[in-house]
Amino acid sequence: MTFLSFKQLVNKIDQLEEANILIAALEFRVFTHLGKRRLTSRAFAQKSRIHPEGAEALLNALVSLGALKKSGNTFANTAETFRHFCEHSPQYKIGTVFLRKENRDEWSHLLDIIKNGRNPSGNDDDDPEFREPFTYAMHERSQNFSKPLAQFITRKPVGILVDIGGGPGSYSAEILKQDKSARAVLIDRSASLKIAKKILKNSAVIERFDFVSGDLFKVSFGNETDTVLYSNILHIYNESENLRLFEKIYKSLKPGGRFILVDLFLKNNRTEPQDAALFSLTMLLFTATGRTYTFEETKKLLKKSGFGKFTHCELGQGSSVIETVKI
Repeated sequence: MTFLSFKQLVNKIDQLEEANILIAALEFRVFTHLGKRRLTSRAFAQKSRIHPEGAEALLNALVSLGALKKSGNTFANTAETFRHFCEHSPQYKIGTVFLRKENRDEWSHLLDIIKNGRNPSGNDDDDPEFREPFTYAMHERSQNFSKPLAQFITRKPVGILVDIGGGPGSYSAEILKQDKSARAVLIDRSASLKIAKKILKNSAVIERFDFVSGDLFKVSFGNETDTVLYSNILHIYNESENLRLFEKIYKSLKPGGRFILVDLFLKNNRTEPQDAALFSLTMLLFTATGRTYTFEETKKLLKKSGFGKFTHCELGQGSSVIETVKI
């Protein structure tokens, strides 16, 4: 393991400055106001209703970071900032923008939560105003993993796929594209399913989708299911809550049915991979009981629920798959 030098440690702390500048750009809709035009700092200040002095300093800083272009006294988007951060672009990442702005406030509570413990009452993720843009964010993130995950799952016939807490349905959609005979049942909150239907409405596979709204602990997972997908759900709950869901999933599967978990799994030292280790703090901040789990902890819970025959596949960026079977 390579350890950080003093200079590297200070540089990482100093990245907070850059992060706050970029978040300010999102907050004041810099990239949307610029669009495909060039504006002076004063014209931008008028559009965004901020102080001219602050507007000029912010725009110049964004140029310095490589997030904007400057010619004379006018400013413009780069190709990347227009494509992903301008609200008028077809590729606008609405969910990613929402989460980055939301996280700014939440991470400010880190010191208090580390010192005093988490505040379960502050985790109101059932609010549609949160859930809908969050679902877009999960769709945008899933694009990094949907194809390799689908390739792993479709190496065997999928049959009836139940996607538990599957949000936008992006993983299931890719699975159905690769397995033409499979069908999917997407189970999640009504606010998430509303966005899933918008995302999938022009997809050829939507005819093979069923949507079930409800609480995962109360809604039926069906009977004689062939495959169950549990993507990025494990880390939301504690061991007893996951066990309750595992037992429901076990009962819903036919003998030999597959249960597939996608998550940021830790190695036994709990420090690797880095993405999973840092995600432990995210779960401390954003969930009432959740945390990241090691591979061994997860397999132990699965065995306790009756599952066996484990297969493991890495997806990248800390994410991995555990496949197990009802025996």
